[in-house]
Amino acid sequence: MVRARFAETDQMGVVHHSVYPVWFEAGRVEWMRERGLSYREMEASGLSLAVARLEVVYRSAAYFDDEIAVVSTLESARSRSVAFAYRLHRVPDGALVATGRTEHVPTDRSGRAVRLPARWLAGLVTTAEEGS
Repeated sequence: MVRARFAETDQMGVVHHSVYPVWFEAGRVEWMRERGLSYREMEASGLSLAVARLEVVYRSAAYFDDEIAVVSTLESARSRSVAFAYRLHRVPDGALVATGRTEHVPTDRSGRAVRLPARWLAGLVTTAEEGS
């Protein structure tokens, strides 16, 4: 759940298009946390999930102070790529605000693409098999 802050809106009080990827990230990190996969631990171990592709489809406007439910779903997890899908709904009316998708490449501290370590891959695959 996120709440649209004043700084995230334009002059008309509409959430700026650049905010949605930030909300996707918040949803993705929370999705991992809820499943016992700490993104902080992943980063501390020297692994990052670099965004390689980002898609956003804007469905309806979100406004200052709107509460937005961010629903994140793991689409796939492989040794060299991870993909998430997102649905953003306004609370309490449930209006669909945006949908999106991100694809990620595991990287080391130098930014070089690497294989996703077994611990992280197994954690992601297990949750995907359970219906994420």
